[in-house]
Amino acid sequence: MDQAVLKGQVRTQTGKEAAKRLRRQRLIPAVVYGGESGPMAVTINPLEMMKLLGSGAGENVLITLALDGTDEQSKTVIVKDVQRDPVRGGPLHADFLEVSMKRKIKVQVPLRLVGEAVGVKLKGGLLEPQLREVAIECLPGAIPSHIEVDISQLDLGHSIHVRELTVPGDIKILDDPARPVVTVLIQRVAAEGAAAAEGEKSAEPEVVGKKETKEVKEGK
Repeated sequence: MDQAVLKGQVRTQTGKEAAKRLRRQRLIPAVVYGGESGPMAVTINPLEMMKLLGSGAGENVLITLALDGTDEQSKTVIVKDVQRDPVRGGPLHADFLEVSMKRKIKVQVPLRLVGEAVGVKLKGGLLEPQLREVAIECLPGAIPSHIEVDISQLDLGHSIHVRELTVPGDIKILDDPARPVVTVLIQRVAAEGAAAAEGEKSAEPEVVGKKETKEVKEGK
């Protein structure tokens, strides 16, 4: 996985008033967790951070947080949480997790469906995704941006389960192996239509009976 660079500064002032002053300067407060010396308060540029997250690498992108522009203060981190403005949607605060490239970590990775299910394409089924992401454990450098799920052979009434996901051997999926990821359902409308057709067929003998009665009357 490629590693992006984000510049920041260590901050000594904390609290609501300090945070407001930073935001007026178009900066936001952040905290780095997981370090040997405990949580570290820092300041970052929110626009630069969001640019990194929107680069296509997903939220688990590895970031070299260069504090005060010195290599000695650089830390390898991933974004754990971003608090946003409820109206404008812009970031207000960020939490980072410092990671070691030699120690495995647990993260959530999104699933990406690939192909068109045969049960949908040829048989009118309804595709129902049941899992959007899975928890994995691996080294930081092996974190994938997503896990592809090939659904092209998925037929009516069939499912793909967590145990069937394909990942490299150095990645461990932590979710229940029996948990369904995606299913092709038989559409209820089609089933109801078939039931209605059967009902019409069963009513045909009554029509024949009425016709026979009419013919008898005409004979008289």
